[in-house]
Amino acid sequence: MWTKPDCIHLYPARHKKQVATYAKTHYLCLMQKTKFKVLLVDDDAAVLDFLSYNLVKKQFEVQTATNGLDAFNMGLSFRPDIIILDWMMPQINGLEACKKFRENPLFDDTIITFMTANDDDFSRIEGFKAGADDYIHKSIKPVVFVAKIEALLRRKQINRPVKETIQLFDLTIFPQKRLVKKTGNKVALTKIEFDLLMLFLSNPHKIFSRQEIYDTIWGQEIIVGDRTLDVHILNLRKKIGKKVIQTTKGVGYTIGEARF
Repeated sequence: MWTKPDCIHLYPARHKKQVATYAKTHYLCLMQKTKFKVLLVDDDAAVLDFLSYNLVKKQFEVQTATNGLDAFNMGLSFRPDIIILDWMMPQINGLEACKKFRENPLFDDTIITFMTANDDDFSRIEGFKAGADDYIHKSIKPVVFVAKIEALLRRKQINRPVKETIQLFDLTIFPQKRLVKKTGNKVALTKIEFDLLMLFLSNPHKIFSRQEIYDTIWGQEIIVGDRTLDVHILNLRKKIGKKVIQTTKGVGYTIGEARF
């Protein structure tokens, strides 16, 4: 379980002088607090069970598929942060599955890596051409495998640029200035309201559970009642519009469907 991040904790009083660094550290903080989703795809059930066990121990959320077609359909609803593909599989093999994922803009920010016994240069080149980000050999030790996945996710978070402005519906958001404008007029958001908005924007395709929101915005050491979050969401919707933040009943909250 995550305890304390080695980063700024959303503006606690003791870090007031570090407020200016928020925009650069925000996504890295989220990485340390948010449970990442891994989609494992392999036609060997024993391999899936073994890898899942080691990832779940490290607090990853894992789903598995035994072929490329099921993996793609599962990915549409699961929205994984990283997909680990075997090469040789029935129905749609790993190479074709990788191409199919990359053709869909929903997976533009998803890491895809092959994990296979194929160790020849031709296979590697074909995998990279299909859109893979990396290549893992199946002989890898479990502890190294998990470390590799963590490194890939860390690289993704660090390399993700902090946009100067974000356009969403009739909103213009300035992350580094902590400023929001609606149809050109400044919207007065509280610290919590702005942090909630930035959390949802950090992964527009993800549904954030209430527990994830508590842990990220308030921290695990602070007990927050359900009503507290409901009030903040209600107030935020009144200020920026109901369609911006959507509720998935029994699951959590996500950003509304819109073009960025």
